[in-house]
Amino acid sequence: MSYLPPLAVLLMLMTPPALSQTDPLGAPMDKAAKTTNPALFPAAQCAALWFGQDDYAQVSPYLDRDPKDLQLAEAFRAVALRLTTQSPAAIDAFIAAQRRQMSLLVEAFIFGSDRSSRRLYESLMQDCSDFAARQPETRDLR
Repeated sequence: MSYLPPLAVLLMLMTPPALSQTDPLGAPMDKAAKTTNPALFPAAQCAALWFGQDDYAQVSPYLDRDPKDLQLAEAFRAVALRLTTQSPAAIDAFIAAQRRQMSLLVEAFIFGSDRSSRRLYESLMQDCSDFAARQPETRDLR
């Protein structure tokens, strides 16, 4: 198990949107509004969070695996696929890139007892929960 300092985890998760004229899938962003692509956040990022949590649970003695984690991950992936104008491969690539970072976030929160990681994790979970309540694929889960 490799514990990363919390700042490193936070830096990996945060990318300032003002630095890019495209979203992570390469789609042009509206320069005036800098609108967020809902297929990426929260949908694909929530999928990555649940996949990452399951990945950490597979190797950690501190967190038991929950089959609902994969069910939620797949449901959020389905939402991302429904909302995107990009290819399914692009969504899967985004999820894969975020998945390892989410696993590290869960590790920093649980194994490292890092308060900033815990706050970020709880904030992401709340965002995912709020978003899930409005989507048919995730509405009835958890």
